[in-house]
Amino acid sequence: MKADSGGIYPPPYSYNMDYQWAPPIQPGYNINPALYPNGQPMVSYATQPDGTPIVTTQPNVMVIPQPAHNDYLCLSIVSLILCFLPLGVAAVIFSCKTVDSMRRGDMIMASSESRTSFTLNMVALGLGIVGHVAWISFVIYYYVMINKYTYSYYENNTNGG
Repeated sequence: MKADSGGIYPPPYSYNMDYQWAPPIQPGYNINPALYPNGQPMVSYATQPDGTPIVTTQPNVMVIPQPAHNDYLCLSIVSLILCFLPLGVAAVIFSCKTVDSMRRGDMIMASSESRTSFTLNMVALGLGIVGHVAWISFVIYYYVMINKYTYSYYENNTNGG
């Protein structure tokens, strides 16, 4: 084995400066660890035959943050239990579909299902409030207006002593 092959490793692969496997260096390139003028080490240790360094960089990747759409799951469960059952069930289904679409990365469907869930929740909330107000009004009307014409045995008992 040659002494310049990097020790015990065979010649097709060299051993670089950081003691890691490196691809074979092409003929005509030297591996001097040249420095930039301001003293920072280069990205790559290989240089071209005329002495200019070979600098390899990764392509720029621009990550655009995606808006997180609200799934309204808590509101859907509240409207399911307290307001209007059929629309509450539909709202819970669309809330779960919103979560699934966001996990898949389909933000267009997540936005659409989030709006549908919100609309169903608001309609269920409105119908629930109207229903509860109508029920309370009926109970108050029944006990105040209708029961004043009914007589109790104990109120009209004139035979007792």
